[in-house]
Amino acid sequence: MVEAVARRRFRGYVLAAPILVTAADLAATPTATTEDLLGLNDIRTAVALPASRLISIEVHPDGTVTLVVPRATSREALATSVTLITQELSVPRERVDVALGDALPDAAYHQVTTVRVAVAVARRRLLEAASAAFGSPVADLRLAAGAVADRGGHRLDLGALAAKAASTSTVAVAVELAG
Repeated sequence: MVEAVARRRFRGYVLAAPILVTAADLAATPTATTEDLLGLNDIRTAVALPASRLISIEVHPDGTVTLVVPRATSREALATSVTLITQELSVPRERVDVALGDALPDAAYHQVTTVRVAVAVARRRLLEAASAAFGSPVADLRLAAGAVADRGGHRLDLGALAAKAASTSTVAVAVELAG
């Protein structure tokens, strides 16, 4: 008897940028109604809320990957997140950098799942960009040693795919994670 793997649904984002930048919420986005808003600064604050609790992953043209996390991140969560990036994007550890953002007191609790979502979005976008470049189906592509390769021998470094996988607008992406 084969047991079904439980899946959880999340929302990730591809952010508008000249390189591939993906993100995921650390927690549910706070809600605000128009009745709660008082002035221009309140409106600016409400507009910024969806991005204020994001962890992001940036794939740069030189093939490095930067994880941007809140300052309150625990050492264990950070180590797990970096390992997750190296495994899922198949990049050597020395090509993964970490940048610290604003401190969020509850960040460590949600971080690993959030990084899993952002990495899943990045992986999908990189594979789709390589698929378009090679003319190969995504199912025929593999990530290895910081590059995407197909069965025909085509190979592109993640850095070469960073701009191709980028978006000119912010796009919400549904993500399913096992377990």
